Amino acid sequence: MKFFVRSTLILISVLLLGGCAREIPKAPQADPSTYKPMESLPLLCDYVYLIDPDTGQTLIDHGSEEMMYPASLTKVMTSIIAIEEIPDPANITIEFTQEMLDGLIAASANRAGFLPGDKPTALDHIYGDLLPSGADCSRALAFYIAGSEEAFVERMNRKAEELGMNNTRFMNTSGLHDDEHYTTCRDMMTLYLYCMQNKTFMDILKTQVHVSVPVDHFPNGLGMTNFVLMYINQENPQYENYIIPGFVAGKSGYTTEGQYTLVSNADINGMNLVMVNAHGYVEPHYPASIEDAATVYNWYNDHFARIAAVGEGEVFGTVRVRNSFGKDASVCAAKGVTADLPKDENLHIYINYPEVMEAPLKKGDKIGTVSVYSYDQLYETVDLVISQDKPVSLIGKFQTALYDYSGGRLWMGVLLVVLIAASLVCFGILIVLIQRENKAKSRKA
Repeated sequence: MKFFVRSTLILISVLLLGGCAREIPKAPQADPSTYKPMESLPLLCDYVYLIDPDTGQTLIDHGSEEMMYPASLTKVMTSIIAIEEIPDPANITIEFTQEMLDGLIAASANRAGFLPGDKPTALDHIYGDLLPSGADCSRALAFYIAGSEEAFVERMNRKAEELGMNNTRFMNTSGLHDDEHYTTCRDMMTLYLYCMQNKTFMDILKTQVHVSVPVDHFPNGLGMTNFVLMYINQENPQYENYIIPGFVAGKSGYTTEGQYTLVSNADINGMNLVMVNAHGYVEPHYPASIEDAATVYNWYNDHFARIAAVGEGEVFGTVRVRNSFGKDASVCAAKGVTADLPKDENLHIYINYPEVMEAPLKKGDKIGTVSVYSYDQLYETVDLVISQDKPVSLIGKFQTALYDYSGGRLWMGVLLVVLIAASLVCFGILIVLIQRENKAKSRKA
């Protein structure tokens, strides 16, 4: 009798501790079709291409493959070739000649300002090429490296082909307009990402002011101002001033046909943002492309950050496994998701997995998905997996049968077991009492 009572109590305990409880339904989720779209930014440029090369995200793509005229963005290619092909530019002198100057004044080309007879260093010419966007320095570098502008342009086009800039063609070293001198924002992004790996290039592009070595016409050196940084984060601005937290560097350009263009990058909230924007115009001498950079970078500074939206192994709930003994199994992410995502309610994590599954299941089996949305755009979907083995077992089958019989109500199932056990105990006690009474009668007889 004692054994029977103990066995009944053990069975009840197993049912209670084994997790036969009714599952808690997942919290209701908004349907992804109801997610709010990202607002359109008020931009001046017709073409805008914004990416984060660290995550591989394309954040804005407005006409990235449309043909556009690069204007002085051309000098990004001119300067990187010079940096790569002149081994010690600070100790190499390139004399500026009349041939290098011919035609630039008539074309109203930007010039750093060197005059025939000046002998600055190759490094000075590279600074002049990038900071004040000097076509005179572009020419000087071309003549020194290749002997002529035409020969240097051939190198530029070979380099573009090597980098996979398949929709680009250069006709000169500076970006002066030519109908056959064209590129795309996507191709310029390819070039700029390549240049960003070169420390010398980036150090030059981040320089506010550079003064050349003393030369004949500038005995104290020729001063050169960065035509991009002069508009950004200035304490005592002389022109339009844009506050852009995290702005790193950029190269701008302008021609009447190409309008304002810019390649730039900024480190914002842990994001490595790189942008090419082109064909923007408001009025003469107004830095439309730089204003767009301020609009874009500041908007992303206010609304986005590099966020670990899903952690590898992060638990997103539990699943009840029929016919297997034990508590509900945890449901976790198979891998993590870190990306440039909204910092507010526009980051959505949509979870999809069943509340009940059938044994057997093995640890790591896919049972659902978790999707990460930025506004109404799906960024990535990763698998949800079960956290432990859930084999079929006899007690698990009994649990499931009891669960089904009781309609998923644990207290009813346990109460049923208790009532059955109590009935059996009472029946056993009755049998024992009858047996004792019979034995007593037998002794009297």
